[in-house]
Amino acid sequence: MDFRRKHKHEDNFNESPTYSRLFVVTEKKVTEEQLRDAFTTFGNVEDIRIPRDHNTGESKGIAYIKFSKTTEAAAALEEMNLKVLPNSNRPLKVMVAVNRSDIQTDDDYDEKYRRIFITIPKTMSEKEIKDEFSDFGHVEYIRIQRERNTGFSKGFAYVKYTKFSEAARAYEDCDPKYRAIFALPKSNNKRLETTFESNINSLAMSSIGSKTSLLSAMNVRPGNYTKVNFTCSPYLTQLHVERIFDIVPGMVHCQYYVDLMRNYGKGTASYSNPISATYAVEKLNKFEYPPGVKIFVRPADSKFDPHEKNFTNIPNAVSNLKNAITATASSSPPDLAQLAEAIAEASKLIKMATTGVSDEDMPDSNELNYCSVKLPSPQPLADIDSPVAKRCFLVCKPQPPPLTVLRDVFCRFGNLINVYTLPNKTVGYARYATAEAADEAIRVLHGAEICGVRMKVLEADDEAPPKRARYSEQSLKEDQHMTSTY
Repeated sequence: MDFRRKHKHEDNFNESPTYSRLFVVTEKKVTEEQLRDAFTTFGNVEDIRIPRDHNTGESKGIAYIKFSKTTEAAAALEEMNLKVLPNSNRPLKVMVAVNRSDIQTDDDYDEKYRRIFITIPKTMSEKEIKDEFSDFGHVEYIRIQRERNTGFSKGFAYVKYTKFSEAARAYEDCDPKYRAIFALPKSNNKRLETTFESNINSLAMSSIGSKTSLLSAMNVRPGNYTKVNFTCSPYLTQLHVERIFDIVPGMVHCQYYVDLMRNYGKGTASYSNPISATYAVEKLNKFEYPPGVKIFVRPADSKFDPHEKNFTNIPNAVSNLKNAITATASSSPPDLAQLAEAIAEASKLIKMATTGVSDEDMPDSNELNYCSVKLPSPQPLADIDSPVAKRCFLVCKPQPPPLTVLRDVFCRFGNLINVYTLPNKTVGYARYATAEAADEAIRVLHGAEICGVRMKVLEADDEAPPKRARYSEQSLKEDQHMTSTY
């Protein structure tokens, strides 16, 4: 009975810090005292457990040895593995043991106990990391995790050492700002592809009549494109967008960009075959994410491939910009048009070189349901002090589009004084200097979608007389009335 109680709890002791517990294969006659004498030389041995047979109490020929530090366990492993204890004939087999189901194998040792994962400043280089972490041992390599599209650091890195003890020293003694942990084996970090995903291209080339063909599975009529353009909420991240478009099998690249001027997201997703791209348009167009805000997707022209950057024009652009600056400085009056053109050309090439994004790669707002109805060209705003001929009452749920977007849309009917939304409300007003412009805005925009938000555009009541206090009181009552009505 006593042996059973011990066995029930014999390997359920503290496993902190990481990898500080060893699993030792010994002869059955080896005692706890022998193990303690041999292993104490490497550090503080907190506990030794020798599992025993339930009935006889005889050792099973294995032991668990717990150290107070990972570096102590690492030194003991490297020194005692395959060593023979005094009065013993069999060499020890020493391994790291995290729990009963996770015991080190020879294959694991190559990666699992020699690599650490650290958090780094995004400006830190491989050389700077190596200079700092070489203090703990021989660094085999440094791998900084980088963005697939831009090549910029993600702020994480892997450091691999020659020995477990070196990685353990770095884990324990490096600056806490690096938040060092032991890295998982590479095989555990990668999601396994399904059979469908791994055979996506062969399925796309299968005969149309085949039940296993991609065309049969997706049930679409493929177009002659492999890229799609999209617009979405500006609050989505690159990760959000990639996961949405990766729902469709076959996605190979996703370029995402936020238009800071108009405050919405847009980009391009590339697929390995036309069937997947067509399916993405059919299934993801007008998909709502976040709920209430639609994503618009359409086929993309293949004018620009972000993987095929051409930098040959950069020297010419730099030369043109220098010439334009010189000419502008020496001419009177200065040729500002020439300077602006040179700056625009240089800016475009810099954007392509650093982010892989060109203007051609960005979807046009009108083409992608920036507004779901055809709009006239933008027109100048009316003077802010112009008398108001008519107002439009706007209802936009679940949230108003950005004011810059509303201004761009409502100014296209001419004589717009201003457009605004009420704080923390889903309603607003567009004020026009002519009734004809307001009527046309109501006719065109009522029921339209702007940035995925469905709009109600209605005729508002006349404004109160221009007494400031009376105006404010009347406007407040009107706002409350219109809000409750709609």
